[in-house]
Amino acid sequence: FEKTDLPDSFFDAAVGNVPFGNYKVSDRRYDKLGFSIHNYFFAKTLDKVRPGGIVAFVTSRYTLDAKNPAARRYLAQRADLLGAVRLPSSAFQANAGTKVVTDILFLQKREKLSLEEPAWVHLGQTTDGFAVNQYFLDHPDMMLGVPSAENTQYGREDFTLLPMEGADLGEQLAAAVQNIQGFITEREIDDPEAEEIDRSIPADPTVRNFSFTE
Repeated sequence: FEKTDLPDSFFDAAVGNVPFGNYKVSDRRYDKLGFSIHNYFFAKTLDKVRPGGIVAFVTSRYTLDAKNPAARRYLAQRADLLGAVRLPSSAFQANAGTKVVTDILFLQKREKLSLEEPAWVHLGQTTDGFAVNQYFLDHPDMMLGVPSAENTQYGREDFTLLPMEGADLGEQLAAAVQNIQGFITEREIDDPEAEEIDRSIPADPTVRNFSFTE
């Protein structure tokens, strides 16, 4: 997003692979939230799509798995989670050289804020005792791998998702997204003068550029 941002509630959809890491972006409007960079992208993008618009981002698993639910609570107030897909740690190893568990989140912006807290705001525990978002505990088929444990750089075990042996990730993903239910409605314009905004006429090819004609 550049300094010359378009007006809020402008886009029908936003799709992307956002940067993620444990650092922040300086943006006066969002600084008070204290969000890490990946959650900042969600917060700002939700302000840029119209009500009913869709945000579909590849993000760190810690958008959904962070112990602090503040970012998820903020998102849940403004959008419905249509669904999420958890990718195995090997998903981006070939092109990015990193082994990290990532999620694809599909959010649909609400018409107005909601104070209800859906299950995906909170964490649950796997049978191995790892904290994982409740959405994936309720929908284990949306994790495209085998839940396992890995040793972190801090000398402790943490949750990871290993690829399924012999499985084609592209085929798995195509099947998983069929489980995400949602629809997008055509944007309605309430402005009574909207029909009068466009008074353009087809250009006359015989008229020179930068000239006036009647």
